[in-house]
Amino acid sequence: MKILLTGATGLIGKEVGKLLAQDDVEIIALTRDAAAARQELPFLCKIAEWKGAGHAFPESTLAVFEGVDAVINLMGENLSAGRWTEDFKKRILTSRADASRELIQAVFSRGNPKHWIQASAVGWYGSSPAGVVFDENSGKGEGFLSEVCQKWEDALEALPAGVRKVILRTGVVMSHKGGAFPKMLDPILNGIGGVIGDGHQMMSIIHLEDAARFVVHALKTSTVEGAYNLMVEQPVMQKLLTQRLCVLLHVQPGPPVPALALKLALGEMADLLLQSQSVVSVRIADTGFRFRFDTVHELLQEICSWHQHPLEPHRATFIQYAEQFVPRDLGEVFPFFSDARNLEAITPEWLNFKIKSVSTGDKIEKGTKIRYRLKLHGVPIAWLTDIAEWEPPTLFVDNQLKGPYSLWYHEHSFETVKGGTLLKDWVRYRLPMGKLGSLMGLGKVRSDVGKIFAHRKEAIFQRFSP
Repeated sequence: MKILLTGATGLIGKEVGKLLAQDDVEIIALTRDAAAARQELPFLCKIAEWKGAGHAFPESTLAVFEGVDAVINLMGENLSAGRWTEDFKKRILTSRADASRELIQAVFSRGNPKHWIQASAVGWYGSSPAGVVFDENSGKGEGFLSEVCQKWEDALEALPAGVRKVILRTGVVMSHKGGAFPKMLDPILNGIGGVIGDGHQMMSIIHLEDAARFVVHALKTSTVEGAYNLMVEQPVMQKLLTQRLCVLLHVQPGPPVPALALKLALGEMADLLLQSQSVVSVRIADTGFRFRFDTVHELLQEICSWHQHPLEPHRATFIQYAEQFVPRDLGEVFPFFSDARNLEAITPEWLNFKIKSVSTGDKIEKGTKIRYRLKLHGVPIAWLTDIAEWEPPTLFVDNQLKGPYSLWYHEHSFETVKGGTLLKDWVRYRLPMGKLGSLMGLGKVRSDVGKIFAHRKEAIFQRFSP
């Protein structure tokens, strides 16, 4: 099959792309910034560019629509990317409804896909009154988010007759990789955030992996058609969700976050956290799809496991996770990253990073000690790392023995995928001085680590790009 995937650089889009790339399909990723997407997309694909609603499609992009068998349309402005001003609300709506209509017109001007899978959200139903549970048979709701979803779905009326359409009304997507969960987690780990509002609002949630798996299932299953609610079996009360997170992460909940304070801080966007949305699905089971995380407990248990301290049970950590596709064989990729001297080549110059010694010479093995020197904001720092795990050519772990963190545990893994190798970096870290250190320094550390990882990604892309 030849599949057009929009929103490919988004949270769900990346996972869908990786799943599709496992099959014998051709993926065309449609993106607003082709250059950035080439570094960002973690799977093999062709890339086409379109600047979005209101912009003309380049001829080169129109050409790739020829022969497309299916469209998976996941594009849309990130709801939490900014305060909900009238201008930003317009962008939210335009990036979904208007963009979808223009995409349909452009695709069918050059091609004739038979399957169209369209993102939407449970916001379609509006806020749930106490004791009321919505399913696919429920009517549409009211409010801004409901209006956005309705117009988003209404755009599909432009599809020609005979095209199978699937609408994905997705709940809150939970993952350690991004989205709502990291934003929910930081205040809890810092001990400054607990129950939001009165805590009685209901949330319908789904694991990222299951959301992506259902998209692919819908593509492959011709009997899947119409609207489907994507979430675990039962919604969860926000208060109970916070309590379960605290238990799994071995932390005490912080003080409640008053609704008024949230509205003052976020404006209308606070509705995302304060509105009750109690939604279930009565249609998914009939499609033959089976969730891997079909209860709230199983879902939370999996995503919290990424934050468990690797050396001290019953402690939680902050994490930084990144992944990158390189179009080279594992046999070429692993030797580069397992050579400590190459670390300088992918580290930003402003860190003044220098390797001072490697205890085992040129050979890296479990137990190897590596000494570095660097400067962070002008402050000289000595760093001693131990290679805690060494499993060539798929994994190694470096663990800070001496340095600026109370924990820095960096797992590097390498996976053979279609067309090359998928690199995964998973860092678990804690700042010194406990909660005080986190409160004072987490923002700056997050910023610095983000810049380091961004530079690293660009350097790797330049090193291994065709």
